[in-house]
Amino acid sequence: MYLSKLVLNERERTVQRDLSNAHALHQRIMQAFPDEQRDNPCADWNVLFRLEPDSGIVLVQSGIAPNWTHLPSGYCSDRTDQPIQFKPFEPQVNHFQPGQRLQFRLKANPSKRDKQTRKLIGMFHQTDQIAWLERQAEQHGFTLLGVDVIPTPNVFGVKEKGKAPIRILTVMYQGILEITDSAQFINAMQQGIGRGRSYGCGLLSVARLPH
Repeated sequence: MYLSKLVLNERERTVQRDLSNAHALHQRIMQAFPDEQRDNPCADWNVLFRLEPDSGIVLVQSGIAPNWTHLPSGYCSDRTDQPIQFKPFEPQVNHFQPGQRLQFRLKANPSKRDKQTRKLIGMFHQTDQIAWLERQAEQHGFTLLGVDVIPTPNVFGVKEKGKAPIRILTVMYQGILEITDSAQFINAMQQGIGRGRSYGCGLLSVARLPH
C-alpha cells in the first residue's frame, strides 16, 4: 500500500472544477495510475481517497505506487520540481492485534437499499448512522468504543450530460475503536468500508492513542 498527501491549489480553476464535481475529482486522481481498459481499476488497485474537511488536502491510499507527475501544472500548491512524495505502508497482522485500541477517521456513505424500489437511500438520522457503522465494525474486525458523527457536504457529481447526477450522503466518523480480528481489520484498511469508494468514501485512517 502507498499513502499520498495532495495539497490542492484551490486558486486554480481546474481544482475548483474538480472539487465541485465528484466524478471529475475521481478521474483526476485516477490519472496517477496506469491507463488500462479495466472494468473497475479503482477497486483493482485499491484506490481510496478522502478530501479532508475544511481544507484542500486530499489523502490517497493505493495498492500500487502512484505517478503524480500526470497532474496538471500548479494543481498542487506544494508542488515543486520534485515529484509529489508518497510513502509505502504495508499493514501487518502483528501490527494490529485483537484488543488494540486506535483513533480512527472514516468518511462514509451510511445507506441502505429500499426493499420496494431497490434504490439506495442515505441515512439521515444520527442514530441510524451510528447503527450502520456498528454493523460495519462487526463485519470488519473491530468494535466502537466511542464515536462522533460530523455532518459533511454531500457528494455531487456529473458523469455525462443527460445522465442522472451522482448524489451521495456522507458523514465523517471520528473516535476510538478496538480491534477484534486482525485479518478482517487489515482487509478493511486495504479495501475500504461501505459504498461510494470511487467518490471519496471508505478510507479508514487510524493512529495510535496519545499516552
